[in-house]
Amino acid sequence: MEALIPNHGKEQMKDDKRSAFLTVLRKMSKKGFFETLEFVCEKGPVHYSEILKHDVEKSVVESRATVTLIVRGLSKMNLIKRTVVDSRPVRTTYQPTAKGLKLLQLLKEIEKL
Repeated sequence: MEALIPNHGKEQMKDDKRSAFLTVLRKMSKKGFFETLEFVCEKGPVHYSEILKHDVEKSVVESRATVTLIVRGLSKMNLIKRTVVDSRPVRTTYQPTAKGLKLLQLLKEIEKL
């Protein structure tokens, strides 16, 4: 027998999904988020210094602090994955997640409209 989900439970799930969607939409519309995600998706695993160099040279953003906020935001939304490489010196790489790749694909489709 199938477990019944009360209607208010279904509504809550819809509200949660909508809230998560709006959060991602707001973040991706902030300066530098789309461009940084695009760079990480196109380059594959990259080091923070490469992201910083790209964002500053292309005038995506103007400061290291802003790049740090963008990278943390993308990581928190599970759009990029942070991996610490245990070597000397310790290096951190970032690569796109499946969710990040899919979102970028959808955003590029919207860009074509």
